[in-house]
Amino acid sequence: MTDIVITILLGLAMLVGLAATIIPAIPDLGLILISALGYGLLVGWGENGWWLFTIIVVLGLAGQAAEMVLSGMGARRGGASWLSTFGGLAAGLIGLIVFGPLGLIAGLLLGTFLLEFARHKNADEAMRAMFGMGVGYGASFVVKFLLGLVMIAVWITWVFVK
Repeated sequence: MTDIVITILLGLAMLVGLAATIIPAIPDLGLILISALGYGLLVGWGENGWWLFTIIVVLGLAGQAAEMVLSGMGARRGGASWLSTFGGLAAGLIGLIVFGPLGLIAGLLLGTFLLEFARHKNADEAMRAMFGMGVGYGASFVVKFLLGLVMIAVWITWVFVK
């Protein structure tokens, strides 16, 4: 395959990754990151490739961290204790490993609800904390989408300044 075809295919893969920031069933920023790595390996790093790839990696890691931080902040704003917040995040991680991306969402929400319900014995307070976790997780979609756009913009810069 020519460099142009590879570049186009990897660019399309990045767009799929960008779309995935709002569809939690497929990888998102990780797909953009892997596509950028593929570009470097298949087309070449060029003079500026390593620096630009490093920026893409940092942005990707920031996006993944934002998902957990914003979810936790939302839960805390909803009244969740630190234990319930971290427990909900841990349940989300376990859900992701066991059931995939939808397990992440279910684990975050259900874990937060159950821990807060056990703490307060009040479904309304547990629902508020769970709702806060959900709002925070939703906010992370916006942040990840914007970071994905920046990651792609950095990659486009890399393609043209090689």
